[in-house]
Amino acid sequence: MPVGTQGTIKGLTNSQLEDIGCQIILGNTYHLALRPTSELLDEVGGLHNFMNWQRGLLTDSGGFQMVSLLHLADITEKGVTFQVFFFPFEDIENISMVCSLLHS
Repeated sequence: MPVGTQGTIKGLTNSQLEDIGCQIILGNTYHLALRPTSELLDEVGGLHNFMNWQRGLLTDSGGFQMVSLLHLADITEKGVTFQVFFFPFEDIENISMVCSLLHS
């Protein structure tokens, strides 16, 4: 399973991935929230359209970043909000929304 952290596989085209039998690509929720952003993914009709990939996609929960970026995380019962210093303030809400850990 190739990793398309930010919605792209480097070094291989989609046709090449299909030719070698790739059925699923792994994405990273935290990195997708930072770039390309959930707004852009919504505008283009989702991650499948953004990547021009019609086979399976799997995204993680952002849980690894919750631990590895603990110094930038605010953890509450509702989820996790990350501090990001190089993005406009509006994107902080976007990242929080996309990377929140759901609770019942």
